[in-house]
Amino acid sequence: MKTNFFYGCKTSGEVRNRYDELSRVFNPTNSKEPNEMINTTNAEYDMLMIVFRDAMLAEAVKENEKENEKEKLTVLEKIKELQEKVNPDGLTLEIVGKYLWLSGATFAVREVLKQLDFRYSPDKKSWYWRDEANRSSNTKPIPLEMIREKYGTGV
Repeated sequence: MKTNFFYGCKTSGEVRNRYDELSRVFNPTNSKEPNEMINTTNAEYDMLMIVFRDAMLAEAVKENEKENEKEKLTVLEKIKELQEKVNPDGLTLEIVGKYLWLSGATFAVREVLKQLDFRYSPDKKSWYWRDEANRSSNTKPIPLEMIREKYGTGV
């Protein structure tokens, strides 16, 4: 007869609680013989925990992909907004990691860049934009070349 000791458990926490209950009931504390019930319980528990772990990993991967897609859309939306308001002659737009860097003849368009939430980096002599969620916690300036090496660049 096939049994399902974990029938009705919908979360890994419920499975753990049921396993604890079953372990107390079937635990062979006084007997030195292997107990078939505890072996069956252990096998079912291990199998269910693998299923829950795999499901959690798949969900985390899916969440990460959604987040990356959202960031790409945000960057693409910002580029489109920039293209609508600024003449690209004499400007260089560069995607480095999750930041947009704009350099070149930016003085004439600085007010528009401010309106588009770009910020000026005096050490790099460039304007940058990043989503508020991607704000760097670094307080010391890092040369743009090092940033390019670390995150790669897309033009």
